[in-house]
Amino acid sequence: MTHVAKRLHPKRSQQGVALIIAITTVAILAVMLADMHETTGTAFAVSTSQRDALQAEYMAKSALSLTRLLIGKEPEVRRFIDPLYRAATGRAAPQLPVWDFIDELLSPFCTPEGERDTLVQLGIDFGGTVGFDDLPGECHVVAVSENGKINVNDPLFMDGQRARDSVANQLFSLTGGHLPESPYDALFTTEDETGTLTTRLDLVAAVIDWWDPDIQRTDFDPGAGETRTGGTGTEDDSVYQLRDDGYRNKNAPLDSLQELRLIRGFSDDFWATFVEPVPNDPASRILTIYASGLVNINEASPQVLLGRVCAHAPEATLCTDAEESLKFTTILSTVRGLIPIPLFSGPTDFINFVEGKGGEKDLYPMIAGFLPEGSELLFLPIEIAAEEKEALVRSLATSAKIFTIEATGLVGRSQVRIESVVNFHERWVPPPPNTGRMSGLGVFHYYRVN
Repeated sequence: MTHVAKRLHPKRSQQGVALIIAITTVAILAVMLADMHETTGTAFAVSTSQRDALQAEYMAKSALSLTRLLIGKEPEVRRFIDPLYRAATGRAAPQLPVWDFIDELLSPFCTPEGERDTLVQLGIDFGGTVGFDDLPGECHVVAVSENGKINVNDPLFMDGQRARDSVANQLFSLTGGHLPESPYDALFTTEDETGTLTTRLDLVAAVIDWWDPDIQRTDFDPGAGETRTGGTGTEDDSVYQLRDDGYRNKNAPLDSLQELRLIRGFSDDFWATFVEPVPNDPASRILTIYASGLVNINEASPQVLLGRVCAHAPEATLCTDAEESLKFTTILSTVRGLIPIPLFSGPTDFINFVEGKGGEKDLYPMIAGFLPEGSELLFLPIEIAAEEKEALVRSLATSAKIFTIEATGLVGRSQVRIESVVNFHERWVPPPPNTGRMSGLGVFHYYRVN
């Protein structure tokens, strides 16, 4: 009997199960692999970004420290320049604005190895340097003297009536208060975005009432150039209390520029005109809250200097004649553009300039010698009363002591900017009960990492 072997066939319901299992397994593994790849890639990107941000922060910190060091060493730099300055002007050299060239001076410390061709062509030899071979990125610095601006805060070295009078006179003059018709009149004759009308006198009172310690309203008499408190009662801060997040006068010094936004009169238009004409550019600022109360005549803009002069000689033609004011600001700006060195060795040199006095090496006679006789380009000299002249001399300086320093570090796609205000004034002392003296690298008045 013959037996025929029967081939066993799987049931139809079991056909393809292995293939389905294999495909499912591959799909699961693919999903797991993709998720692992994404997680790993994200973690790597995050860690790289954090590394770059940390390196950028330290690049910015290094640039900030080097800037402070260079400013602290300015007297030593000045000693080399003094003989040349004396030969040209016959006077001792004032403080040199080394901070104006800080970004260029620090470029060897802030330029990656692959971008140093220009520096090498200038003769900078990196062959013997240590620590410059693997800079992770670059850094940039902007340093600006705060002593060249009008201070609207409680002055560091003035108190009481003198402090209030100084701020009131400068702010009133700066905003065109002494001119019959000022280009800034529109700021004080129209309502701001909150519907509030603020006159110049309101602005002066609001600024001083914000930081002075008493609760009496400040009144300013432009004719006498004096302030008084308590004549019209207590401070009026109803404008602030009517806002959505109502508040009162601080009655303490301002801590930051942005705090000015809280004070009556500092509308968007006023801010764009006097505080930040160019956004995020500290060099364009006209006002400050960090200065000591003295104005550096070699750093201040012609507009600021004119405001300072008019605070002590409001009846002078420079202050009452818009055409003469324009001549003053134009001629001083032009000369500074042509002669990029400090023009004045001391306050007396500047006063000689506005009064048209001095010898052949003084600025006004020198300019008059280059221009035709009777030229309409040159402003008419003014006369400042002896008492006011002494006060004006005391309000001027030729050295910068407080600086805004903005250092930016760039590594990869990360950017870190350090905003700081550094005080180098030798009269600074720490608040009690601490004791000490000014460091050679200055002390921080403001510090923020962005």
